[in-house]
Amino acid sequence: MKIAIDGTAASGKGTLSENLSKALKLPRLDTGLLYRKLAFLYIKSKKLTPYQNNVDNTSLKNILKDFDLNDLDPETLKSDLYGNFASIIGKSNFVRKKLKILQIDFVKNMNKKKGGCILDGRDIGTEILPNADFKFYLDAPLETRAKRRFEQLYSHNKSIELKNILLDLEKRDFNDKSRENSPLIPSKDSILLDTEFLNPNQVLKKALKYIKKFK
Repeated sequence: MKIAIDGTAASGKGTLSENLSKALKLPRLDTGLLYRKLAFLYIKSKKLTPYQNNVDNTSLKNILKDFDLNDLDPETLKSDLYGNFASIIGKSNFVRKKLKILQIDFVKNMNKKKGGCILDGRDIGTEILPNADFKFYLDAPLETRAKRRFEQLYSHNKSIELKNILLDLEKRDFNDKSRENSPLIPSKDSILLDTEFLNPNQVLKKALKYIKKFK
């Protein structure tokens, strides 16, 4: 069974992916961490400040040569600095092409070893797993998602401000939805889940109910 989960930032797609992985005993890949890891490595190599957005494609291509799926540590990569920069470098065709190969290889390996997998990201149902058995697209109002992200990050950084997170998410939404290559859009056969008034367990129940109905 192959499951594709797409959606906007802080809509709950990562949590649903993780919960479905446990419930269905299927391996998962948070594909957003691939872009965040690439952003992390690039920023580290260039010693960039949070306000430098110019990208040196030559350096980025050099990092991609040895890039793999190891060390995708959410604790290290969850900073909005990496998330924001990931949405910038994610516009590059050569970046998406390389990471698409890694994602598809993961799917093939997990199909052979585990009988399926779950991927969450922003172009899974449209580009990476267009033939997925089940596709979900999660979204919620910008303000709701900003408050969720604020609650997630505040315990680690007491200096963060809700207004800045709101602006960051708005910018990421624009970058993700407006890029020419693999923009964030729900596929025609995606199940749309509005998570504004749902907790993670309720979202999981809705997804499982649909899967069990059509499995």
